[in-house]
Amino acid sequence: MRNTTEIRVLVPVAILKGQVIPDQMVRLLSRSTVVLLGYHEIPEQTAPEQAREQFEAKAREELQELVDAFESRGATVETRLVFTHDESQTTERIATEADCDAVLLSNPAPTIDRIIVPIKEKINLEAIAQVVAGVSREQDVEITLFHAVDDESDVPDGELLLSEVSDELTVLGIRSDQLSRVVAVAEKPLQALIEAAYDHDVVIMGEEEPTIRGRLFGETSDRVAEQTVGPVLVVRRPLALAEDRDETDE
Repeated sequence: MRNTTEIRVLVPVAILKGQVIPDQMVRLLSRSTVVLLGYHEIPEQTAPEQAREQFEAKAREELQELVDAFESRGATVETRLVFTHDESQTTERIATEADCDAVLLSNPAPTIDRIIVPIKEKINLEAIAQVVAGVSREQDVEITLFHAVDDESDVPDGELLLSEVSDELTVLGIRSDQLSRVVAVAEKPLQALIEAAYDHDVVIMGEEEPTIRGRLFGETSDRVAEQTVGPVLVVRRPLALAEDRDETDE
């Protein structure tokens, strides 16, 4: 993180596929530096140079329309245009190269009035708080801090954890009347989060350490985005905590 007022958000867009970023999401990110990643996934046998020669002019035209939308709201915008064989590797590479704090998993967002922030552990709390504050400061939104435990005896610890995050957010400029805290007792924490997210418009959550289960069944953030059908803003883990990630280029 550079400071408490500036955040950088990677917004991947499947260019040439008609994907749009909801106006309400554009508004929410208007005080951020937005790194627009226009990508077009190509067959393995197609060279990126060949695809660029064929599609670049149209792709840049579409990308510029998104730039105009963000800039009209006051956001600072940077762009990347990539023709790739692997969208996920490209997203990770660009997020690292552009020093992004968070990555948007875009979904429809007719309104953005309520944000839910699941807190699983103490790792990365500062980064999560700064991203939440960065997009929510001066916005008329409600923020729910959420933590799930599997036993009633763990509720006090969960409440203490959320209290720490709440205090950090108020220091970062979020009004206390915007904040609420929920500690849920649930055998299946992910399902409890998904159910809680139904009453919210956006999820802001920390990136988890990659696991074999994640590779088989999908990362938690991807599953939340699929099942809640709303935008998910994933706060990246510090590189020191993510050094075992696959950094292979496409």
